[in-house]
Amino acid sequence: MLLYHSSKVLAPHFPKSYNQAVMRLTLCSVFCVLCSVLSIPAFPMGLAPPVPTPEAGTPTLEFVRSYGFAGSGDGQFYFPQDVYVSVIGDISTGLNNLFVADTGNNRIERLDEDGSFIYQFGRFGSDPGKFNTPAGIAVDFNLYVYVADQENHRLQKLDIRGNPLNQWGSYGKENGQFIYPRGVALDPTGKIYVADSGNDRIQKFDGDGNFISLVGGFGMGDGFFDNPQDVALDRERNLYVADTGNHRIQKIDEFGRPIFSFGGMGKGEGQFFKPQGVAVDVKYIYVADTGNNRIQVFDRQGRFRSSYGQKGYLGGNLNGPIGICLGKSGQIFVADTQNHRIQQFKLVYR
Repeated sequence: MLLYHSSKVLAPHFPKSYNQAVMRLTLCSVFCVLCSVLSIPAFPMGLAPPVPTPEAGTPTLEFVRSYGFAGSGDGQFYFPQDVYVSVIGDISTGLNNLFVADTGNNRIERLDEDGSFIYQFGRFGSDPGKFNTPAGIAVDFNLYVYVADQENHRLQKLDIRGNPLNQWGSYGKENGQFIYPRGVALDPTGKIYVADSGNDRIQKFDGDGNFISLVGGFGMGDGFFDNPQDVALDRERNLYVADTGNHRIQKIDEFGRPIFSFGGMGKGEGQFFKPQGVAVDVKYIYVADTGNNRIQVFDRQGRFRSSYGQKGYLGGNLNGPIGICLGKSGQIFVADTQNHRIQQFKLVYR
């Protein structure tokens, strides 16, 4: 409203509260524009951002099927210690094939996704392509197979059909040597990590077997190990180590610096007795709690979520589980070692 006085036009007059409201509206508009430009989420003053919706229940395992039984024939196993699922196929076989370290039979078996036998390679010995207690296995994107040949104290690199390509390591404590190597893991750049259990350390190599670095040494403190049996990596190249003799899992960054650990000896939730296998995905850490005959699930911060399994021989029961790995479609495969079989599970929420 304009006010006329003495033939002059005076400035419009508004109540003080109105001017304050306009100022708040102007500042709010500027804030929203800046948030839009900078991609910053804007929330009403005094209110927290929305909390992500939690999962509908607690994550746990559900039994799907088992593969194999005790024996030395095709598709049979004798104390298998590890299993690996290929994330790619080749011209003769497809995605999600299983590669099993059939430890007691000193061989590697390849099965299809349904558990049907495809072929095997290896036998007892120390020559290239032969094994003495193969205990860990991994397959890379070039279809090279890496086997921790435990009692030959070496790592073997083979093609997908088992033809030997390279080997490295010998008994000893020097860089590149091993004492009973066990778990094997690969990172996206082709680097190879080996749980050198008898030397209480994790060693890192390139694809040709050249030593790069190591982490660990015997001890109970952060970053030290006692008989580590397995190692896994996440997408950020952090290491998750089954620190078996210390009854815990340790998370180590790619430069060897400890981040956190969890566990402790016992039978309660979140405790372990000689855990020998570990796997990780974008949400959870899965631990083969070997001495307690169960699989435990933790979030990525090491907080306990659930436990599955009990000692037995029926489907879904476990007896000394060691190796554990994850399929591309969320399957969970476990080397149920003393039941001489591989078991498949899936993650469900209850």
